[in-house]
Amino acid sequence: MEAGIFWLVLLVAAGVAVYLFQKSRPSKAHKKPQAILQEWGASEKGNPTQIYHGKHVTVFESDGGWKFTIGDPNDRREPYFSEPYETVQSLPEQRREERRQKEEEQREQFVSDEPKIIAALAASADAAASVTELRKIERKTETQLRNIDRIAGSIAIYGSDEAIEKALNVQKQARELLEKIRARVAELKEKPKANKIGPSTS
Repeated sequence: MEAGIFWLVLLVAAGVAVYLFQKSRPSKAHKKPQAILQEWGASEKGNPTQIYHGKHVTVFESDGGWKFTIGDPNDRREPYFSEPYETVQSLPEQRREERRQKEEEQREQFVSDEPKIIAALAASADAAASVTELRKIERKTETQLRNIDRIAGSIAIYGSDEAIEKALNVQKQARELLEKIRARVAELKEKPKANKIGPSTS
C-alpha cells in the first residue's frame, strides 16, 4: 500500500472511530449534536456515510461488529474494507474500559487476599531461625509492600471508605512486619557465636 493511501486509511479510521464513539453516547449526542454527526448522511441501505477527502466512506454493522469502507465515487473498483471493530466504542475507549476492569479486579483481590498473605509471611518470619531464612522473607515482604502501596493508592482514589480503611490497615501491617524482620536480622547478626571447643592436646 502506498504511503498516501496508508495515511488516508489512518485518517478515515480515526474519523470513523470518533463517529462510533459518539454513537455509543446517544444521550449526549441528542442533547448537543456534534459537527461530525451533522456531516454524516445515510446510504441507500441506510448506513452512515459521507464524502471524506474526496473518498466515499460508509460505516455498517458486520460479523457481530462494525466495519467501514473507503471508495472513490468515480471509480467502480471494489472499495477498501476495514477489519471489524468489536463494539461501537473506539479502541482507546475499549482499552480504558479493559484497564479499569482489571484495576477493579485487582482492588477486590487485594482487599480479600492481602491480609492472608501478610499473615503467612509473619508466620514464616516467626518460625525462621537464621539470618538467611529471614533475608528471604524480608525480600518477599519488600516486594509485597511495593504491590500493596501501588494498589492501595488506587483504592484511595476509587475505593469505598471500607476498602480504603482495609487497605491502610494492610499497609500498616506490612510495614510493621518488615521492621520486625529487619530488627530480628540485626539481632541475630549481633548475637555472639558460640565458641568452638577444639580437641584436647594434653
